Parts: sequence; structure tokens; C-alpha cells
Amino acid sequence: MAAIVNIIVGAVFVISLIVVLIIWKKAGKTYDEYLAPLDEEEFKYKKYMPIGMYLSEKIDITKHLPATMKEMLAKYSVSVRAKVGELYGTRYVDYYSQIHTATKWMFGVVGFVLMTAFAGINCVNNNQSSAIICLVAAPVVAIALPLFLDKDLDGKIDDRREQIKVEFPEFINKLLLLVNAGMTISKAWEKIVTENHKKSPLYNELDISLADIRAGKPETIAYEEFARRCKIKEIIKFVSVIILNLKKGGAEIVPTLRAQSDECWEMRRATARRMGEKASSKLLLPMAIMLIGIILIVALPAVLALTEV
Repeated sequence: MAAIVNIIVGAVFVISLIVVLIIWKKAGKTYDEYLAPLDEEEFKYKKYMPIGMYLSEKIDITKHLPATMKEMLAKYSVSVRAKVGELYGTRYVDYYSQIHTATKWMFGVVGFVLMTAFAGINCVNNNQSSAIICLVAAPVVAIALPLFLDKDLDGKIDDRREQIKVEFPEFINKLLLLVNAGMTISKAWEKIVTENHKKSPLYNELDISLADIRAGKPETIAYEEFARRCKIKEIIKFVSVIILNLKKGGAEIVPTLRAQSDECWEMRRATARRMGEKASSKLLLPMAIMLIGIILIVALPAVLALTEV
């Protein structure tokens, strides 16, 4: 029985490793130019992504599925695509959706190979039961890792929205000062964006809106699209107030912006509290480990003394 398990585990590991190496060789530098715009700090596994790109282009997992499952997967893909679009912008949603799909394929394949490698290690240590568990878990890991990457998008979106909420009140304050000094909304918007030298989700969106206005898009449409991209209720309300005042002639824009500024600063305080609570919850595990260590340090001499008696 042990010999059969060893043969099966070894064969699965060798075959999967050979397949990955063949794909790596075939992909080669084919996708280097396509992957060049990716930030290496954000996409740490960029150099291994050709494996995922090749597999995502060659394999269609929905081809032989029933119609109901195809429909479910299509709805799921649409929701994932919407998340990618919010993170990277609707202009680049096609590109980054493909990158996300390639990353999922890469992690799935690497997870499968690693689990078969762990199975092989257990076989070498004559632990066939653990080897069988690792082998059975290999396809599960290959499916779970891509799903985890999809779930991770939610955390990235939450972080992005929190960054926008923290920065937006300062933007409104600057806008209020410039408008109060006699500038129009569009000119004040342009001045704030052009004088900003830091990269952040909020200023990226503001810059896109400014580029749209310069390209000839009506201000109201550019502002509405800005609110839709941010997907934050305070910003949606701010934009609706601006558009309403632009249509009326802008006579009441300053007091309205002042009221919006107060609301946004309250939003920032609430966001800061949530971020603080999130940070404190992350400290619970290290604190628990430290507490256990202190208890061991205090209790160990007493336990040793009792055992000596």
C-alpha cells in the first residue's frame, strides 16, 4: 500500500511540475511588454505571471459546464470585474481584469504543485496518511487560492474608500477657500489638482475628472462620473450640490460648501475611529501571545519547584 501511494504521489508531483515548466518555457518573454506597466511593489509575483496569462488564454473552464453553472459564473465574473474597475478605474478595467484572472491561475497552479510537493515530502518521511491528505487537498487549494484573491479585492476596496474619506475634507476646505476668493469650481478644482504632488486614490480620481473637463466633457457629467467612481455617499451628495448650484448660477455655493465641509470632517472623524478600532483589533493576537509568554515566565519556576519536591 505504501509503495502504491509513493508511486501515485511521485507521479502527480513530477507531471504537474513538468507541465508548469513547459508552460513557463512556452510563455517565455511573450507577455513581457504586456506586463511591463504593472507596479512591481503591488504585483510582487509579476515575473511568474506569464504562467497565468498563458493558462487564462488557452483554457476555458466554462466550456463544458451546464448552462446554470455558466450563468452563475458569469454573474460572479461581473461582480469581480466591477470590483477591479473600482480599484483601477473603468478605463483600465479590461486590462486589470485580465491581470487578476492571470494571477488567480498562477496561484492556483503553484498551490497545486506545492501541495503535491508536501505530499512527496511526507512519502519520503514514511507518513503515507499525511501524503494522501496533501494530495487530496491539492485541487482544493488550487480552487481556494483564486477565490481568496477575489475576496481580497473587498479589503483593497475598503482601504481605498477609507483613504478617500480621510483626504476628501482637506480637498473641500481648499475648494471652499478658492471659491470664496472668487474662483469658479472648475478653476479651483484645476488649481488644487495641478499643485498636488502626491499620489493617492482621491487625487487620481480628481485628475481624471480634470482631464475629462479639459478634453471637452461637460462639467456636470465629469463631476457625476467622479462621484460614481468614488462610490462614497458624502462625495455623491457633494457632487449633487455642486451640480445643482451650477445650474442655479452658483450664488449659494460658498455656504453650501461650508456645510458640506462640516459633514465631511465628521465623516473623517468616524473613519479615523474605525481605522483605530481596526488597528487595535489587529494588536489583540500579539498581546495575547505576549500574555501567554509572561504567564509561562512567571509560572514555570513554580512548576519546576513543585516537580522537584
